[in-house]
Amino acid sequence: MPVNKPSRRALTAMGLVLAMVVPFTATEANAVAPGNVEVKRLGVDGRYDTPLGLDDVLPVLSWQAAETGRARSHPCYRPGAVIACPADKQTAYEVQAAESEAKLAAGDLIWTTGRVASSDQRVTFGGALRSRQTVVWRVRVWDADEQESAWSAPAKWTVGLLEQSDWGQARWIDYPDRTENQALPLFARQFTVPGTKQIADARLYLSGVGLHHTVINRKELTDEVLAPGYSNYQLSSEYRTYDIKHALRAGDNTIGVEIGNGPAYVRRSVTNPAVGRTSPYSWWQSQPKGNGTLAAAVAAGASNVKVDNVANYHVGGTINVDTGQGGDRLESRVITQIGTASAAGTGIGFNPPLSAGHAVGAKVTGSGNNIAASDASAGAAVTPRLIGRIEIDYTDGSSDTIVTDRSWRTALGPLVTDAWYSGSDYDARREQVGWDKPGSNLTETARRRDGSLTGWVSAGIAPPPNLATKLVARTAEPIREQERFRPVSVTNPAPGTWVFDFGQNIVGWPKLNLGQVPAGTTVRMSPAESLNADGTVNQASLMGGGGGRGTNLFNTYTAYGSADGEVWNPQFNYFGMQWVQVTGLPEGYTPTADLVTGIRLQGDTPVAGAFTSSSARVNRIHTMARYSFAGNIMSVFTDCPGREKLSYPADYTMPMGSIHRNFELDAFFRTTMRHLVEGQSVADTSMAGNVALKTPVYDWGYTGQFGDEINWGNAIVLVPAMLYELYGDTRTMTRYYDQMVKFVDYIQRQKVGTGADAHIVNAALSDWVSAEPTSGRITGTWGYYIMITKMAEMARLTGHTADAAEYGQLATQIKDAFNRAFFNDALGRYTANGNAGTTGGSQAAQALALDAGLVPADKRQGVLNALVDLIYAFHPNGDGPHFSGGTIGMAPTVRALMDGNRDDVIWDVLQEDDQPSYGFFMAATPANPGGMTTIGENWSRGSSKNHMILAQIEEWFHAGLAGIRSAPGSIAYDKLVIQPKSVGDLTSAESSYSTPQGVVKSGWTKEGSRFKLKVTVPPNTTAEVRVPTTGQQTVIAPARASFVRAEGGYSVYSVPSGKDYVFVTQ
Repeated sequence: MPVNKPSRRALTAMGLVLAMVVPFTATEANAVAPGNVEVKRLGVDGRYDTPLGLDDVLPVLSWQAAETGRARSHPCYRPGAVIACPADKQTAYEVQAAESEAKLAAGDLIWTTGRVASSDQRVTFGGALRSRQTVVWRVRVWDADEQESAWSAPAKWTVGLLEQSDWGQARWIDYPDRTENQALPLFARQFTVPGTKQIADARLYLSGVGLHHTVINRKELTDEVLAPGYSNYQLSSEYRTYDIKHALRAGDNTIGVEIGNGPAYVRRSVTNPAVGRTSPYSWWQSQPKGNGTLAAAVAAGASNVKVDNVANYHVGGTINVDTGQGGDRLESRVITQIGTASAAGTGIGFNPPLSAGHAVGAKVTGSGNNIAASDASAGAAVTPRLIGRIEIDYTDGSSDTIVTDRSWRTALGPLVTDAWYSGSDYDARREQVGWDKPGSNLTETARRRDGSLTGWVSAGIAPPPNLATKLVARTAEPIREQERFRPVSVTNPAPGTWVFDFGQNIVGWPKLNLGQVPAGTTVRMSPAESLNADGTVNQASLMGGGGGRGTNLFNTYTAYGSADGEVWNPQFNYFGMQWVQVTGLPEGYTPTADLVTGIRLQGDTPVAGAFTSSSARVNRIHTMARYSFAGNIMSVFTDCPGREKLSYPADYTMPMGSIHRNFELDAFFRTTMRHLVEGQSVADTSMAGNVALKTPVYDWGYTGQFGDEINWGNAIVLVPAMLYELYGDTRTMTRYYDQMVKFVDYIQRQKVGTGADAHIVNAALSDWVSAEPTSGRITGTWGYYIMITKMAEMARLTGHTADAAEYGQLATQIKDAFNRAFFNDALGRYTANGNAGTTGGSQAAQALALDAGLVPADKRQGVLNALVDLIYAFHPNGDGPHFSGGTIGMAPTVRALMDGNRDDVIWDVLQEDDQPSYGFFMAATPANPGGMTTIGENWSRGSSKNHMILAQIEEWFHAGLAGIRSAPGSIAYDKLVIQPKSVGDLTSAESSYSTPQGVVKSGWTKEGSRFKLKVTVPPNTTAEVRVPTTGQQTVIAPARASFVRAEGGYSVYSVPSGKDYVFVTQ
């Protein structure tokens, strides 16, 4: 059960709570009297907190407006009034920005829009930004009466390090000559803050590869965890900006950094037999890169070295010469030619020439491939290292800078083993108490708890992951703790084995709360999504690919024997888990439920919506879907929290109609797009322009069915389109237009058919994880059409007029080709070969065509009827209707039925319990005695038990049952349709969604023939409200609602902005 909810993202029984982040307060010297509207929820690039270190020089600023209490006396609220209310429309806005709150209040600005007559609630910042700059900004608007609001409370962001040169003398550092099976390193640097000076500002810029945890004087700098997250380290490494002023003190200070392998170094050869870690699990392994020695001495000025091994180097990548002995003589160069090995070989050429000579036997290493052609470039092995700089500015105008270099100290810490997939081993006896405190002992005499020497040495200079690696800021929200779960039960299925059930499958950490135990006690915590028949945990859903990929998946903690007990949780990995099995407790130690706490982690994306209904079954499916989305929004979207932990684009683009109803992704999408662009093949080969099946591309690469698929790679087109459609953003499509075009060019060059197959694309994965096959030619051509229609619109929006016309014409040609190839005139439905055959007429074939608007108008009803017939006829393991769609077909099936007013079919499907169905997921089994609590990866309950791709039914709960939909032609929900669907025995449904303009709500109840609908329409938004009516029923409507027409069993009203409109049908 969830307890101690520490985050604004916490869940409630009915759904995820909507939360607004209030900007920091300010004294406004030039405030005006409150008007009828106020401005709130200021955001920069979709971030509503106070983001530090953004690196977008043209960020998008956004805001919302709301009526004040004063507006209630406006004439529009008088009985019979038909005039606009203040929040009905924003008529103008003004944005001001300055470098401080005081300057903003004084009018000393760095940028202002002036008064702009517009209803837009977002604008691209137009000033000139520089590294390290602080920007404080505010907004005022003019309402529907053109009356001015007061200025908003100021909001703030800071600019990161925009140029690589801003890092100055900072060098990458590591533990010199560390081997992979040694403990993970600690880093520390002591420095002094003069007691005679006052600190004006202090910031730390830091990137730790793979993951880092940083404190100053033992003070946490942030509540972010698992930083910095996934990257293709051959191209970029995310850094973080920390405000450290609060952590500093006059006199001695110490910064301490712990480093974990994370996804940068994943090797099954990293073992720890002492705790039973002999076969660590991982889905993939990092690729070792060039490693050897100089086979001959080399002089200064040379541009070629002879090496004993030339394997695993890459032209365009990096060669690092003389990496040993602390890196004092390290030189890194860009490889221009790779020849043969040995002193007599042709060696490796590079530019620029070496600055110094290097002796025979000097260590030489290589980077991964930054010019990816077909390999999994992000999977190049990168050992733990970090780079950082501290900048302290004083009020007297002076400053101090501390950078990573050999003056830092490093030691091998208590984290003995760290593996992204397999888990970690922590030995508390190896802790040096207070190593990260001011004045700590960082010399060779320092000792650990067990009396052994800590072994502090000077940090070594390390090469960057690649000379091409750029240090980049993160726009997306960080990962933070969201909830804590106390076990709902504790069982003892075998002697010494204790199993803790959290009651919900979550993603995160088990936190161990250990009482006094003898020093040296090693406690093992094994997470699982399932149980064995004997009550022990079954980890099969967290591992995949057979025993060849390893079988160990657990965390261990070795106690130091504190009389006060010990508390620990892993820091550098995470798992999916409903159960945690604990072994290794001393004989006679009987744990309580307090021994293990479940800590749920998630990318801290703002909660967007909530849903509940009178149906316990529907509510449970909703909760399962919501936790599945939450569990796969980490530093990137992932497919699952175990097994693979990889970012497959279709796994989030296809369910996006559901995901975005739960979590706002404006900022998250921007970082997602950077990963997609970095996942695009750029080498001058036939693969140029292709986007890998997963980004970052840690495994497989760009070829074959798991590397080369239109409906996964086309996320490079779909994500900018979604940013526009959902949040009104055109900045991203403008910034990455050329990369989108390159992907389209790749598809047209390599995938589109010719002759009789002109405009036809065959998709390798078809409708992945579907319960019935659909032709890949159908899913591929559908994906091609969708992509090209999006490109036509984005070309228009970005001023590429000729491209827009070309793509528009091409879309028409693809539509015609789709119908020629796949529509069977005799059957009146789509089949794998159209008029040439009757097979392959799957549910997905009909739904894809309907949802995309590919079906000719005169054939739509027939195809919809075919879809319905196919659903009712599909029952491979029982009777009754069932969906068969998978990754590609599921959401279009739901939307096609919803758009065709066949919600009754969806309702009937949801009542089924046999495979394939949601009821099958919820059924009690020995593996999941209470049924699954998240959505599985496939309809068989096999593979992962926490996946997003079949959770696409969630869209219907919000858009169908509660009826909140974006109106045709609407952008960012600025026009709404509220059309609730009363189906089955439902007596109520309620949903809310935070649009860019504000919160929309729709809730209804049904008692006999009486139907009551309550609606809230956000400011600066209009809605068409469709109230269900039958026969001679009448509708009692609110005064501000204007009757438009009666249509299809609904009375249709036009409604402006406003709260709690009530419609009653009786």
